[in-house]
Amino acid sequence: MKVNKIISVFALLLFAFSIVYAQPILLKLTYNSFVAEAYQHVNNIKNYDTIRIPFFDDFSQTTVYPSNSLWLDQHVYVNRTFGKNAPTIGVATFDIINMAGEIYSHASQTPFVADYLTSKPINLSYYTTQNPFTISTQLLYYYETAKNTYHPSDSLFYKSGNFMLNCNLHATTYNTSMNIYFGHSKIDVSDSLYYFDNSLMQYVHIERFFYHYYTVGDSIYFSFFYQGKGNGGNAPETTDSLVLQFKTPDNTWKNVWSAKGESSETFKRVMIPIRDTIWLKKGFQFRFYNYGSLGSLTSPSFASNVDFWNIDYVYLNKNRHINDTIFPDVAISQYLRSYIKEPFVSVPWDHYKQDQSLQIDTVRLQYYNFSDDIVNVQRIQKIYNITTQQLIKVDSLGNENIAPFSYFDFKRKTTPNYFPSNNESESIFEITTYLSAPALQSFDYMQWNDTLRSFQVFRNYYAIDDGTAEYGIGIAGTGAQNAQMAMMFKPMIADTLRGVYMYFNRTLNNASQKYFYLTIWKCNKGKPGQIILKKQGYKPEYHGINQFHYYSLDTAIYVNDTIFIGWTQTTTDLLNLGFDLNYDYSSYIFYNLTGVWTKLPYAGTLMIRPVFSRDATIGFNETFVNNYIKCYPNPATQFIFIDSDKPTSYKLFDITGKILLTGNEKMIDISNMSNGLYFVHISSENSSKIFKIMIQHP
Repeated sequence: MKVNKIISVFALLLFAFSIVYAQPILLKLTYNSFVAEAYQHVNNIKNYDTIRIPFFDDFSQTTVYPSNSLWLDQHVYVNRTFGKNAPTIGVATFDIINMAGEIYSHASQTPFVADYLTSKPINLSYYTTQNPFTISTQLLYYYETAKNTYHPSDSLFYKSGNFMLNCNLHATTYNTSMNIYFGHSKIDVSDSLYYFDNSLMQYVHIERFFYHYYTVGDSIYFSFFYQGKGNGGNAPETTDSLVLQFKTPDNTWKNVWSAKGESSETFKRVMIPIRDTIWLKKGFQFRFYNYGSLGSLTSPSFASNVDFWNIDYVYLNKNRHINDTIFPDVAISQYLRSYIKEPFVSVPWDHYKQDQSLQIDTVRLQYYNFSDDIVNVQRIQKIYNITTQQLIKVDSLGNENIAPFSYFDFKRKTTPNYFPSNNESESIFEITTYLSAPALQSFDYMQWNDTLRSFQVFRNYYAIDDGTAEYGIGIAGTGAQNAQMAMMFKPMIADTLRGVYMYFNRTLNNASQKYFYLTIWKCNKGKPGQIILKKQGYKPEYHGINQFHYYSLDTAIYVNDTIFIGWTQTTTDLLNLGFDLNYDYSSYIFYNLTGVWTKLPYAGTLMIRPVFSRDATIGFNETFVNNYIKCYPNPATQFIFIDSDKPTSYKLFDITGKILLTGNEKMIDISNMSNGLYFVHISSENSSKIFKIMIQHP
């Protein structure tokens, strides 16, 4: 996709960078800070162990990269915002940004290979089932090949709790899932066990598993859903494409499917039969990759990410058919933007505590029944204050029978006091909604999408955006050096404005880092009026994952009415402020080119967050620039590392709020902890930060 296609006030697309008149410009992203942050501390140890079918991933786990239990590479961006009308709540997005969050160095105007998504090796040769054979441990023999000797049960042992018991003296019933050990050194000999068959008068080997070899008659199919462009981003052109390949250890990668570039608001389903025996091997793999193209970059501050593809619901299994649309799955497909009333996503905790009527009136949740049966779905919701480590409530949200192949829009009036007051200066609440369908419990590989975790943040700022920039926005062109853009805010209570958070997208070679005036206006009949403050010396700054830059005000401003916050430019370059497409606040956003304020013509929200406090000194936990705190890798396998320029202490707790580990060391050993989602609360001398960490052992 050529990046010299820009959106203007006057037309959807303007085919030039040489803008004659200044105008607001809406841009696709050139940089992905989520991916860049994750890449800095990614675990590069890949696990190439062969896995079994069924293979399933709908990217509903709360990670940036694909799960390393299923995938080998980490190029695509796993997210919940770029897919439009996705089958479930997450997608994997292909674009032309690498795993460090920057445009590929080999990007060109002609199509080039960009992102990859490669499966781990899969065993399509055979599968095993447990042998149901049982026998007394007294009748077991171990055959030692080197000595050609059958050792009887009095030299064999089995575990019982913390004890090793002799198979002869403490006889029990042996089954093939037990481990049997030989001699004083307790060597595991479970695969070399025999019994003596008196009718055959010979020793018979005890097979622990039965091997079943796949054939084309097993009707193995590979399926997935895909979409060009989706929500935000940029549509791939017809010269670009999405490609699927297969390979085995005996064969090189072979193209089996591809799609030309398109722009779509729906996901298309692809079904591919595995009918050629060349694929029925141990070590079978598949991979997706995309071709993208980059136009002329005559204006570096416009350089942007393009050619978006989303994939979802990747599924490989046997006993399927070409028209297979039936899955043993009930999945969350949509969720609440926030648990406080529009337009806000977050408000200062001190403000909310004085008016808790801002809590939403109704909980809403949409999920879909992929199966061909009526399924009874139970719902449970848990609210937990991460800051105080307090379980607030666990509520049953009832249950209903859901018809086959249908969406269910659940809504229920909220009970009071979801977020009770406390003496903290802030509070972060985790709201976890669980779906439970007992009839589908055996299909546990599809149950990631049964759980939805949301976080209601109350700190010291107002937020209308959701923290994810689908696009970038700014004003550029001749005459733009004095242009202005502003967004309306009306605080719940009178308070003192201390500063502003702003989120800028990184452009190619940081070309948009031009100075601007941070500007505050009074409200005049619904539009920006008299300037209250116009402070110079600011330019776009960039931080890590989901982190805004804090711009402090030299002069605190007491605010008891509606104000506008934005900027005044000093150059004709586009600043590329983050633009959230998931909520339309454009009726309260204005730009000014010639002295007249005009409403922004694009649906979305500027990523600007005013900070309020009665205290002259404020601690900014998420973006305290002088107190660097990092926690990595994520996902973690053996250790979690803390990186900080100050002494720190930590608490690690699970999703129930139970504290599992505490300390002040910089390396946390998590090798004995179960796979799942955990939280690490890290405190230093003047700030604290909470990290979500996924533990995924190979």
